[in-house]
Amino acid sequence: MKLPNPHDAFEAALHTLPCPGGNGYHTALLGVANRGIIAGVDPAELFRLIRAHTPQGGRNVPDHEIREAVEKAARECPTVPWRAKVRQNNRSFDSTAFMAERLREAHGIGEADIVEASPIRLDNEPPQDAVVLLQTLYRPDDFLFIGGSKEAGNPGETIRSRDEWLALFAGGGTPGPHIIPNPLTGRIGRTKSGNLSHRSDSCVAQFRFAVAEFDGLPKEQQYHFWYAVNLPVTALIDSGGKSLHAWIAIDGVTTADAWTTSVEETLFAVYLNKLGVDSSCRNESRLSRMAGHQRSETGRWQRILFLAPEGRAIHESH
Repeated sequence: MKLPNPHDAFEAALHTLPCPGGNGYHTALLGVANRGIIAGVDPAELFRLIRAHTPQGGRNVPDHEIREAVEKAARECPTVPWRAKVRQNNRSFDSTAFMAERLREAHGIGEADIVEASPIRLDNEPPQDAVVLLQTLYRPDDFLFIGGSKEAGNPGETIRSRDEWLALFAGGGTPGPHIIPNPLTGRIGRTKSGNLSHRSDSCVAQFRFAVAEFDGLPKEQQYHFWYAVNLPVTALIDSGGKSLHAWIAIDGVTTADAWTTSVEETLFAVYLNKLGVDSSCRNESRLSRMAGHQRSETGRWQRILFLAPEGRAIHESH
């Protein structure tokens, strides 16, 4: 399965901007700006492209309207490559004000609103969520760890290809409680402490997702935050407990060093950790709760609430 490319999504949105004047241009404008920033387009170039592709319509669109949309998207989407150019300004990030604004914007939003916003309709029963997740986000030969947090991750037991996992589930097997969202090599590697492992950071084959969860934010406010924040969410999973696990799409990262710079040192250290996201949620082999698992201690299911293969801000889906 070939996953949509963020730049393709931006190009499609850019070329379908509605005519200004009662056709929803202003709302679509921010969506295009968001997609451009997520795709890594420099803000100055993004302004030029939107200006050039704005159709003639019932009203003139002033430059400042486009510029404000681009600036808003750039301000609220910290994962893009060009952000490193302005890292000297990151110290001015006001996490308290940012969080308060997101909670205000999404006041009254709940679980049902997030499910309704999901581009992939989630009408199945919870046990099928594991199948939906794997079929939607992974290729047949992607190697994935699914198991307990303390399991070593031996090939053939907790590390299998996507299609091997699907065959296991089809035969009556059930998913373990955790998954490493990033595909693995299937080969042994070393942990940071020097121990051998099949599921360490050194075993990550592709850097597709960062996992984020809050330490102590009430669940109601987690719904508000993830709905309103301008980050490319690929999946939002209810842990069956007190937290939601967000899989944030990471584009353009192909090496461990690039992950450290873009994800650990920028996205998490500068932004998400200051907002209260668990500070241990930054490494590339981070575990997430696995959808389709029923927790033995509570009987609750770990469920997919939102699923968007290309990664998008949840509020964009409405």
